[in-house]
Amino acid sequence: MALGGTIRGKTTTLRLPVEADLASYNDWMADMRVRHAHWVWHEPAMPATWKERFTEAAKDKQLLLWSIESGGVLVGLAVAHLWSMGNSVDLNHLVIDPERWRRGYGCDAALALHRFFFDYLDLRRAQADTRADNAAALRIAEAMGYVEYARGHNAHYRNGSYVDEVKLIVEKEAWQERWRSEREYPPVPPEAVR
Repeated sequence: MALGGTIRGKTTTLRLPVEADLASYNDWMADMRVRHAHWVWHEPAMPATWKERFTEAAKDKQLLLWSIESGGVLVGLAVAHLWSMGNSVDLNHLVIDPERWRRGYGCDAALALHRFFFDYLDLRRAQADTRADNAAALRIAEAMGYVEYARGHNAHYRNGSYVDEVKLIVEKEAWQERWRSEREYPPVPPEAVR
């Protein structure tokens, strides 16, 4: 697992997961509200199974995994996967505890993550997939500067009907333009890296 370290937003902190987080991960993956919003990261399982999954995940040098906390309380998780070629990242999961939805944690964590992706790792683009009826995820993606580049029609079956899958992408330049006036620090100029 590529260790992302600690990333601080205004109200959230993304940190490396610890064993005590596993029970909450499991509860979220079993929660029907989370399962309805998007596909889950591993099915619910016994804590020992989650430990095995983490051991396997630790072998993947392109996997990034964080627990999200606010005020010392675990409120979510984020999973991303770096592309081996292409200087890009897939944001696979940004899960907020359903009991803490609509408090701004998702947007704050997403902003902190994208600062890490674009300003620290200097990646060129980020990609995310979401279900078309996940209004919260689409609002966060729009705020980050994502645009739709593809759509899978009737890709997910839930509650007796089908829903589309939306594929989104944001380029580094678009993200920097969107967040230019709200940056905590200026980007490193190209001549400084030579």
